[in-house]
Amino acid sequence: RSLAPMYQKSKEINTDLVGLVDAWGEGFVNELDYRKEAKATKEFSKAMEERQLRSVFAPEVVEELSSMHVLTTKWVDGERLSDSDADDVPRLCGVALNAYLTM
Repeated sequence: RSLAPMYQKSKEINTDLVGLVDAWGEGFVNELDYRKEAKATKEFSKAMEERQLRSVFAPEVVEELSSMHVLTTKWVDGERLSDSDADDVPRLCGVALNAYLTM
């Protein structure tokens, strides 16, 4: 963070590097708090249901086995789209892209 202004000036970068580093750092720290990840996981599944994308969901969080340092979810059976020979893979890729773009 302290080097960002010097680097920005030396490379003539027209970007707020300090703000960028701060935002990255905040996101990084938040990623390490699995309680926040658990909340985001639930919000994601709820958002997908509200958008009628019920086939897109995150694994259910097991609250009693989760903490700031541990995130426990239920197992989801399935197959990676990249490994699948199913006929509907292109459709499912479209669903995944739609889910990504709506978040």
